[in-house]
Amino acid sequence: MKQFYMLFAALTLGFAAQAQLPDGSVAPDFTATDIDGNEWNLYSLLDEGKTVILDFSATWCGPCWSYAQSGVLEDLHAAFGPNGTDDLMVFYLESDDTTTPADLNGTGTATTGDWVSITNFPIIDNAGSIFDSYSNSYYPTIYTVCPGDYTLVESGQGTFDQHLAAAFSGCGNTISGAAPMMTYTGETSSCGGANWGASADINNMGSEPVSAMTFAIELNGVSQPDVNWTGYLNSGNTESIDLGTYAATGTLDISLVEVNGNDWEAHKSVDIVGSVESTTYVQVRIMTDNWPEETGWAIQDSNGGVVAGVDVGTYSNQPNTLQIADVALDLNECYTFTMIDTYGDGLYASQWGNYADGYAEIASMDGETQLSLVLDYQGASGVEFAELVIGMEATTQTNVIENELTASVNVYPNPFNGNTTLTFTAVEAGDASIVAYNLVGEKVIDMNLGSVAAGTQTVQLDFTYLNSGIYLLSVTTAGETTTLRVTNTH
Repeated sequence: MKQFYMLFAALTLGFAAQAQLPDGSVAPDFTATDIDGNEWNLYSLLDEGKTVILDFSATWCGPCWSYAQSGVLEDLHAAFGPNGTDDLMVFYLESDDTTTPADLNGTGTATTGDWVSITNFPIIDNAGSIFDSYSNSYYPTIYTVCPGDYTLVESGQGTFDQHLAAAFSGCGNTISGAAPMMTYTGETSSCGGANWGASADINNMGSEPVSAMTFAIELNGVSQPDVNWTGYLNSGNTESIDLGTYAATGTLDISLVEVNGNDWEAHKSVDIVGSVESTTYVQVRIMTDNWPEETGWAIQDSNGGVVAGVDVGTYSNQPNTLQIADVALDLNECYTFTMIDTYGDGLYASQWGNYADGYAEIASMDGETQLSLVLDYQGASGVEFAELVIGMEATTQTNVIENELTASVNVYPNPFNGNTTLTFTAVEAGDASIVAYNLVGEKVIDMNLGSVAAGTQTVQLDFTYLNSGIYLLSVTTAGETTTLRVTNTH
C-alpha cells in the first residue's frame, strides 16, 4: 500500500493544481452520516456561522496518520468545536471506499493505526463520492470552508496557528467566549525511578477571560485527584498549571473538563518513560530502510536541550545504509532519545514488498568495546512507530573511542577556547590529512596537508566558528590514522 501511495502521489501532485478545486471555489454541499449515526449537512453548519474543516484521508495513508498524531485538528476541534466555543467543526472523511470499519479501528489490513481512538471529531466513512465531488486527487487533502459565502481554501497539513488564521481571520469569523489551549510542559521521563512532575501551559485564545478550570488526570487508566484552578487569564495570555507529582511511569491522560463553570472537552495524552542505564559514551546506529528521508532522531538532556541528533531528511538518498554517531553524555545525567518516522511505519519496510528492514540501536561503549545495548529496535520485528522514545541515565563513566597510538599526536591546550595547536610525528614521508567530526558524525574540519616530510609537524587549528563541545579529531599520515578527543569551550 505504501508503494501504491507513493506512486499515486507522484502521479497526481504534478497536476494537482489543475485537478483540485482552486482556492476561492464554492465548496460542494453534502449530507453524510458519521460512524456514530449522526447526520451532518455542510451548508447547514456554515449557515450557523461555523467554519468547517474537511480532512479527506485514508486509513492506510502514512502522512495522514502522522498528521493526525500531531493533534493539530484535534486541538482546534477541542477549543473551538461544539464542546468549546462552538465556532468551528472538523470532519474526518475516509475517502477510500475499499477500506473497512476494521481499518478505521486499527485492526484491519489497510490501516496505520486506530483512527477512532485518536480522533475527537466526527468520522464519515465511505466518503469517496464526496472526495470526487471536490475533484481531489491525493491524501490527505484538507480544506477550510468559510461561513457566509461557502468558499474554501486548501489549508493542508498546516500548523495550529496556520489553521487558526485560515478558520477565523481568513474567513472573517470570530471566536466567541474563552478558549483555553493546553500544551504539556512537564517531564516525559523518570530518571532512576525518581518522582516526576506534570505541568501544562494554558493559552487563552478566546475573546473572554478564563476564571476557573478543572483538569481530570489519569495515569495508566487510574484516576488521580482533579486539579482545580481559579484566577484571571485574559485573552492572549498564558498561565502555567502544576498538575502534580507522580512516581509511576506509563500513559498520562490530561483532560480539561470544565471552563468557567461550563463543560469542556480538551485532552492530552503523554507517554512517560522510565530510564535505562547507560555509559557516558554511547553509539547511535541507524540502519536506514528504503525511505531514509522519513527518519530523524535526537538525544535531549533533562532541560530539553538537544545534545545530538539528525533532522528528518538528513539521510535522504542513503537507503539501506548504516549511520553511526558517537555521543558523549554527562555522568549521572538523564536523557531522552526520540526517533521520528514521518510515515508512521517505523523501519518495517518489508511489509511493502521486497525491501530491506532497518534497525536502530544505542550501544553503551567503552572505547571500541560494546558493553550492552540500551536500545535494540529491529524493523523486522514488525513494530511500527511514528515516534519512538526511551529514557537513558548515564551511570558509568567510560572512554570515547581513542586510538592507542596517540603518543605521537598532541593537542595543546585541550580543552581550548576556539584555537589550539596540533603536533604529530610522521614516521616517514607521505600524504597527511586532519579531519574533525562532531558527535553526530558530521565532518566539520577537513584539511588535506598534502605530502609531509618525516618528523614532527605543527598545525594551528581554528574551531572559533564551531559550537562548544566535544569533537573527534583524526590525523592520518602514511596510511595510518590516529583519533583522539578534543574539547572546544568557545
